[in-house]
Formats: sequence, C-alpha cells, structure tokens
Amino acid sequence: MLAIKNLFRNKLRTLLNIIGIMLAIISLVILTSLGCGLLDTGEQVLKDSSMHLWMKGRPVDLETRYIQSSQARISDVHQISTQTLADPRVNVSTPLLTEIVYAHKEGEDPKAVFGLGVDTNGPLVTISSGAPISTSTLYNGSTYDGPFTSEVLVDSRAAHLLGVEVGDTIFAGKTISDARNRQFKVVGISDSLSTFSLNAMVIFPFPEFQLITGNHYHDSASMIIVRLNDVNTAEQVKNDLQEQYPEYQVSTNREFLNNIIEQNGFFIVSASSIVILAIVMGTSLIILTMLLSLNERKREIGILQVIGFSRLSIAMNFGFEGFIISIIGGISGILLSVPVAEIINQVVKRMTGLDELLVLDTKIMLLGFSMAVIIGLLSTLATIWRLSTIKPMEQIRSV
Repeated sequence: MLAIKNLFRNKLRTLLNIIGIMLAIISLVILTSLGCGLLDTGEQVLKDSSMHLWMKGRPVDLETRYIQSSQARISDVHQISTQTLADPRVNVSTPLLTEIVYAHKEGEDPKAVFGLGVDTNGPLVTISSGAPISTSTLYNGSTYDGPFTSEVLVDSRAAHLLGVEVGDTIFAGKTISDARNRQFKVVGISDSLSTFSLNAMVIFPFPEFQLITGNHYHDSASMIIVRLNDVNTAEQVKNDLQEQYPEYQVSTNREFLNNIIEQNGFFIVSASSIVILAIVMGTSLIILTMLLSLNERKREIGILQVIGFSRLSIAMNFGFEGFIISIIGGISGILLSVPVAEIINQVVKRMTGLDELLVLDTKIMLLGFSMAVIIGLLSTLATIWRLSTIKPMEQIRSV
C-alpha cells in the first residue's frame, strides 16, 4: 500500500511524528488516571478514617482560602468538641492541629516536617511498632499548666528522614531555635495518619502541640472531625452544627473532598493545560508534517494523476499516512503508559505511603486510543483538503 511505503521515505520525520503523538497520549492517559486516582484515594481515605463530619474555620481572604493560614482556625476548640460530643448522635469529636515544624536528632541539621497534634490515645491513631504516647495531662480544662509527656510518634517517612527509631530522642519546635530547646522521645511508629500530608509526619499530643506552636492562647485547632453513631444522620447533624456554629464551616466527607479539590484548583487547571497543550502540539505536528510532505511531493502527485490515479485515490493514500502514524503513536503511548504509571506509583508510595494511586483503567486507555483516532482523522481531513486546493494542471506542470 502506497501510504505504508511512504512512511519509510523519511524515517526520521515519521519517527518524530510517532513520538509526538505518543507523548500526547501518555500525557492524557497518565494525568487523567492520576486525577481519577486522587479522587478515589481521597474518598477511600475519608471512608477508612470512619469520620463523617469535618468542622474548620472559614477562609477570610485568598490566603486563608488557598494556603490555609493560621487565620482559618477554630477557637475554644476544647469547649466546642465537648459540646459536640454531648449530642447523642455523635460518637467521637476530636480536634486536629496541623503546622510545619522543625525536627532533628542531636548534632544534625533541623528538617521541616509536618506536625500533627491529635488525641494520641483516640481512635485515629494506630501504632505499627513501639508503644502509644502516655495520656497527656497538660491541659486541665482551663489552663496549660500540667506536665509534658515529651513523647511523640513518627511515621515511616519521618523515621527515615530523621534517621530515628523507637526509643531515640529528637528535638522539635515551631522554629529552628525553638526546636533546639525542646526534646522528645520517639515512643512509636504510626502511619495511620500519613495520608493527611505528603511530608514526613511527627505526631504530638494535641495540647502539647498547641503550646509548642502558640495555638494555646485561643485554644485553637485546624479542624474538628466527628464520627457519628449512624452515618445516615450526617446531613441532619451537619445542619445542626452549622446553625450552632455559623462562624465555622461544617462539611460532610464529599463536601470536604470537594473543598480540597477547589483549593487545589490551580494544580488541576495546570495539569489539564498540559494535557491540552500536548494534544494540540501532537495534532499540529502531524498535520503540518503531512502538509509539508504534500508540498514536497507535488511532482509525485502530478505523475500519479498522469498515469491515471483518481483524486480520491491519491487523497486516501496520502491522507491515510497520517492516520497510520496516529494509530501507531496512540498504541505506543498506551503501552508505554503502563511502565510510566508503575514508576509514578513507586515514587508516590515512597513519598506519601499511598499505594497504587495511579491505576490505568480500561476506559481511560480507550479514551487515549480514541484521541489518537481523532488526531489521525484530523490529519487525514487536512491532507484531503490541501489536495483539493491543488489544481490538476498545477500538478501536471510540476512534472
């Protein structure tokens, strides 16, 4: 077939076209799979947490809306948590405090880690090795004048980053200078909350972390999470809490996930732009190459006309060339997406502990192949259109 023979006339050009289409399809498949994987993982994380409602401070400006600064905090959190727990429909009501802190072993450089203050004896924390933190009595109901446990948990990433194991001592604080003066014993390893952050995590007793980070002045927390006795009452309890605390934002699991997606809208738009740009560039590359090839082969087109080839036959042979390149590039892109996805999953697992974040669904692969077919059809139509603009006499004179 003439179209297949033409592929080998300029092997470098054909290879570059195939690579262009291949990269466009890989971008489409990988980023679409990543987006779906993040949504599925987010839903699964929220489901596994067995929590049903999330209360957090309302953003007051762009910074607190998208960066989640300390202005978007819940104040008097112990009182609110106690009042929420008094509702017979509520099984658990526990505050969380998150901040970046510095931690290091003695004699080593401080490293930024994700600090999490939580009820370390509550249902959210499970210990994979070592022992739980002793019950903190620092907060006695109104003041923070009890003794420090001076104990922390670390997740596997923090243990690797800081080079510590159960029984070791670390220094940690909100600032580097503060960290040098606060000593803690690592009593256990826990990865049960690692999905809250992409960074290595150090877990503190909630009131102690409040005091370390200065959030004890207004008894502040990042959020309160609520577990219900009956998940079917989630919407009703949410509305009641929202009415009781209008200054804060109460969300169900789905609404909380949607808020996270909205806060990361910039990254979603950026990823979508990359996919669109890759597809546009791949399509433009193959169309421009086909048109350039036609321009270079006017003499050949004229000869084919003279020896009796019809315009339709010529158009189909030259147009089908771009379609074949698109199909080869599409299939190659889909096949290469498999090892690319595996590499990404390994990197993500090492960084976050999330397993199989990116799963190549058959529907997404079909989407990638469909896009390759569409690109091929566009290049074919462009080639046929260009041929239709070349008059037969021009082709004959070029001989």
